[in-house]
Amino acid sequence: MISQQIRVFFLFFLALVIIFTKAYSNDNKHQNAPKEYNGIGKTSLISKSSNSILDKKNVEENFLEEINVNGIGLISIEKTKFPSDLWRNSSEKVLSEKLNSMPNLTLTSTNKIFKRLLLVDAKPPLNSIGVKNMGYLFLLSRIDQLINLGAIDEVEEILNHIKEPSVELMKRKIQVASLNGRLSKTCDLANKYPNFEGMLQFKIICLVRKNDWQAAALAFTVGSSLKQFDEEEKKLLLSYLDPDIENNSLFDIEINDLSPTSFYLMHGKKELILPSILPNKYAYAFSLSGITPKIRIKSMEQLASKYVVNSNTLFSLYRSSLIEDRENSNDATIVVMQLEQAFNSDSEHSKLLALKQATKVFQKKKLLVHLSNEYVDELKTLYYSDDKRLKDLAIALLSLTESMTNEFLMLESSNPDIKCLIDIKKKVFIKDETDSDLCELVKNLNIEIIKNSFPTNRTLDAQLEKGLILLESLNLLENGLSTEFEEVKLSLSMLTKIGLIDLVNEISVELIALNTLTKLVRNK
Repeated sequence: MISQQIRVFFLFFLALVIIFTKAYSNDNKHQNAPKEYNGIGKTSLISKSSNSILDKKNVEENFLEEINVNGIGLISIEKTKFPSDLWRNSSEKVLSEKLNSMPNLTLTSTNKIFKRLLLVDAKPPLNSIGVKNMGYLFLLSRIDQLINLGAIDEVEEILNHIKEPSVELMKRKIQVASLNGRLSKTCDLANKYPNFEGMLQFKIICLVRKNDWQAAALAFTVGSSLKQFDEEEKKLLLSYLDPDIENNSLFDIEINDLSPTSFYLMHGKKELILPSILPNKYAYAFSLSGITPKIRIKSMEQLASKYVVNSNTLFSLYRSSLIEDRENSNDATIVVMQLEQAFNSDSEHSKLLALKQATKVFQKKKLLVHLSNEYVDELKTLYYSDDKRLKDLAIALLSLTESMTNEFLMLESSNPDIKCLIDIKKKVFIKDETDSDLCELVKNLNIEIIKNSFPTNRTLDAQLEKGLILLESLNLLENGLSTEFEEVKLSLSMLTKIGLIDLVNEISVELIALNTLTKLVRNK
């Protein structure tokens, strides 16, 4: 079919070559001159600081607040625990490099903080280019990191408010559209752009979506002649244009080697070689409709660990999934079923065994916070259990949530780690001889804040690069529970130095709780 169409239009080939060559020659010029943001749409998701900029009328362009919206985000700085001058004193080049080199974080608390940092609406950092472009490089880095986390919906929301994106932002719009399948608006916008790297492939997809197969075939022919596709891309596009063409070599493609556009061409049409850990951006696509229920659950688990999806969505999927291997005690679907059966029984022994097994499985998946949030009400009923082990297990899990009741604050335990968790939640920082090194550190940092042991020097405080310090603190906790104590101490001290004691307590509670739970499920 396609080969015939190509022959029919071969007479137009030379003219099209000239057209495409001219468009392609403008690529570098377009890339090196990013457009200013000349319009940001208002929605309820755009934060206060962005809206305050946009609401002003008849403001001359030389005011920074009016021409610079590269700090756009979905969460207002007022609704976070971050300082208002988060990025103000830092070089955007340094911040961008730091963002781009951030490791894979393993603690739920650090992932939650990191995602919030990427989404916060705050004044952008400094650069040496000029105020009109201030924060542009940092905006690109934030968007890239959100895509890497699999937060595709959030990136789409941010990009949708930029009416005329630069080439670099357009590239990211194409990535997002290819991953979530919502191509219409991006296809309409694509016609305004020259054929930079990746654009022609996307335009071919858009032409096919409009059933303009002849134009798509011609674009493919021209692009092949101009060597705009590598060999794998040519095979993928040819297979996409003519599904009757068999190309067995496509079965050997690994997902890590695919661009989002190539992933779109293959997803649901050809078998992919999947690694043990999916890239989160592709886990997002599989979470919408996985190859198999198992892959969809795996994708949702990865996204939940990065705080991209919530516990309700994940556990609803567990409950609705068929159990393929009922003998696998480590299967999360089976564990959830057994835990809910135990909660509905009168046997405390059954509850203890089921909760221990669930804790083991979900700690390995780095989803204990999600488990605790999903079963808050059930865990609260165990406050007054006659079984001390069950009671301590419930308290440790509940400490990972924000659903602490007044009854919890009255609880006591002979377990020193549980006692420490209760103290931190109660904001009681009296030292105890049974405190661990970490518990003692956290109490000391809170006491120093109360006593102003970190004196507030306004001049010094105004010069602190708070955002960069925060990122470095998260970086130090890369290894989660395996982090060396000295690195934990340095990280928490740095957070205290910039006044983020609430984050210190949040991270510390998770570290103490994880360590405590490891001991509790190990004991007979």
